[in-house]
Formats: sequence, structure tokens, C-alpha cells
Amino acid sequence: MIEEWNWREILVTGLIVLGAWVAARLFSILVDRFGKRLARRTASSLDDYVLNAIRWPVSLLIFLFSVYVALHRFAFALLSFLDGVIFVISVFLIVYTLIRVSVAVLGWYSEKVVKLREGEALARELLPLADKVAKLIFTAMGLIMILDHFRIDIKSILVTLGVGTLAIGLALQDTLANMLGGFTIMLDRPFRVGDRIQLSTGENGDVQEIGIRSTRVLTVDGNMLIIPNSILVKLMMTNHSFPDARARVMIDMGVAYGSDTELAKRLMVEAAEAHPEVLRSPEPVAVFRGFGESALNLSLFCYTADFRRRMLVTDALYTATVAKFAGAHIEIPYPIRTVRLRERS
Repeated sequence: MIEEWNWREILVTGLIVLGAWVAARLFSILVDRFGKRLARRTASSLDDYVLNAIRWPVSLLIFLFSVYVALHRFAFALLSFLDGVIFVISVFLIVYTLIRVSVAVLGWYSEKVVKLREGEALARELLPLADKVAKLIFTAMGLIMILDHFRIDIKSILVTLGVGTLAIGLALQDTLANMLGGFTIMLDRPFRVGDRIQLSTGENGDVQEIGIRSTRVLTVDGNMLIIPNSILVKLMMTNHSFPDARARVMIDMGVAYGSDTELAKRLMVEAAEAHPEVLRSPEPVAVFRGFGESALNLSLFCYTADFRRRMLVTDALYTATVAKFAGAHIEIPYPIRTVRLRERS
């Protein structure tokens, strides 16, 4: 009867292991046939990378879990040893899966950055570092789990690692701040290479390179401005190239008191509409802004397609408006101060 019961338990155990193998294979097939098919229908390729990363490690984890359940149907001398082996292998597989997922995510993001041609230099420098840091963190987590499972005191190790990390962080705080700033710029993308930006401190120029430590901006004077990323992420800035390269052009004119302001406004709009670089949408518009000391103040608002041409367009519009005012005999006054002297009687 005892032998019959043992054989029955062994048979059930074998069926559990066989079922685990079937479940692992079924998971692999589902991922290959259905998961990847659904992933191909999405716009992003991230899910394809993640499915490839988790397919066989998760299958092995399913099989190991079932083996663990099957072994615990018996009580024998090597059970504790086999528990430890299965736990170590499981932790290894979990860490390996996390590392594969992180590599997949970073690879996908790198392809996206290269495809969009935004921050390629930063991606080349920062992504390999992020990959190594992720691997180090996941490996350390796995080792801590294993040591804790085998009742090995890890408090002293954690204290040593904490003190060492603190010392390194204090020594490299500026470098780390710049690296984190570069990572923030890469994720948030407030500007791209080639964009014209203006900082709240007044500097104005085109972004040439976004690096891991600093960002290089070519100023309008032709000088290279090197800004540490830790400072750049704290500054307010205006991106003249986003969401597009259009720029508003405004010219201010003054006409003499008594002039026909409606005619003057119409002439200003005609000057804008005649210029080939002024956009028709939104339409140019001229407004009467108020009374000055010596003139009636008028302003013209219009848009040009490229902010880099704004100064040239402004110059052309001023020149054309002055010519039109002269042709229509509209006077552009200059400040006059009249002094009246009273004779003493």
C-alpha cells in the first residue's frame, strides 16, 4: 500500500512537471503568435522589444515555479538544498528579465531619438551610462535578495555601500547634477539641435549640441556659449523654433497730428502684403495705438515664415512704409518743442 501510494505521488509529481513544461511552451507560443501580432498593430515598437525580452525568461520562471510546487509534495533530505538552488535560479531569471527589459526600453528610445534626429549626441553619451547603471542596480537587488534568503547579515554591507555612495555623490555632485540635467533635457526636450532659443538671462542663439555635461549654443554674434546642463534646466527660456519657425514682425510708425490714420494704416498693410516673405495667414493688421507727444502712433503686425529673416523683413517693411507715406504726402514728424516768450510790459 505504501509503495502504491509513493508511485501515485510520483506520477502526480511527474504530471505537474509535465504540465509546467506545457504551460511554459504555451506561454511562448502565445507571445510569438498573438502577442507579437498585436504588438505589430501598435504605432510604437516598444511592446515588440519588451515581448522579445520577457518571452523565454518568463517561460523558465513558470516551469521553475511548478517544479518547486512538485518537489514540496515530498519530504526528503535534499529538499532544503534544492529550495535554495531554485530560489537562486529564480532570482537570476528575474534580474535577467529586468535587465533585458531595460535594455529593450533604452534601445527603443535610442532608435526613436536617432529617427527624430533630436539629441543624438546626448543619447550616444547618456544611454550607455543609463544601461550600465540599470544593470548594476538590478544585480545589486538580486544579490541582496539572495543573501537575505540565506540569512546572511547584509546590514554592514548596506551601510558600507551607503557611506561609499554618499562620499562619491558629494565628490561628484556638480558632475552628477549636469548629467541629471542632460537626462532631463533628453526626456523633456524643451529644445532640439538647430532651435533658436533665448534665455531669461538675455543670451540668444542656435543650439549646436546637447551633451551629457553641457549644451553648446552659437550666439547671434558668432560666439559659442557653453552652458552646464544643471544651470540650463533651471532657466526660463523662449524657443523661437517651436512649435514652428514663424516669427511675428512689428513695426511702429508715427504720423503727424491731422493725418488720415485710416489711409496710413491701409498703406502699412499694403507694404506688408507686397513683401514676399510676409505670411498671408494670419493676415497683416495695422492699428492705431494712441497719442504721442508729437505724433499719432501706429503699429503693423504680421508674420514671417522664418524667424532668422525677421530683421531683414522688418527693415524692408520700414523702408516700404516710409516710401508709401511720402507718396501719399503723410508727414512723419519729429519731436518739436515750442517755447513762447512773453514780453514784460
